Amino acid sequence: MSQDLSRRPLLIALGAIAGVVVAAGGAYEAGLIGHHFHSPAEYKDLLSGLADRDAANRLGEAVLAETGTFETGQIARGLRKRIAHRPLAAVLADDLAEGRMVETKGWVLPETLALLCGLSAKLG
Repeated sequence: MSQDLSRRPLLIALGAIAGVVVAAGGAYEAGLIGHHFHSPAEYKDLLSGLADRDAANRLGEAVLAETGTFETGQIARGLRKRIAHRPLAAVLADDLAEGRMVETKGWVLPETLALLCGLSAKLG
């Protein structure tokens, strides 16, 4: 009987430790998920050039479906460098002049527009 009494506190302690480990793991995973979340406000400077966000999202879904990996932060940095506070129309004209075109679902688009639409769709 004394063995049962001495095992019970040990089992309670082990259960508590296991619970803490599980809770800590859950908090860690939740932190990782939250870390990859991006709000549209972070990219307002890029998305403000899209007049119709719903249409951009639909086109962006097609772009995302055909793109293997779409790293939001990396794409946004590249777009910011390319746009550099210029009007979107001028950037799109440069894409056309330099042959930077993308075909998506039968649409032929300037690369910058396709990336902006993909970013819009990724952010919702």
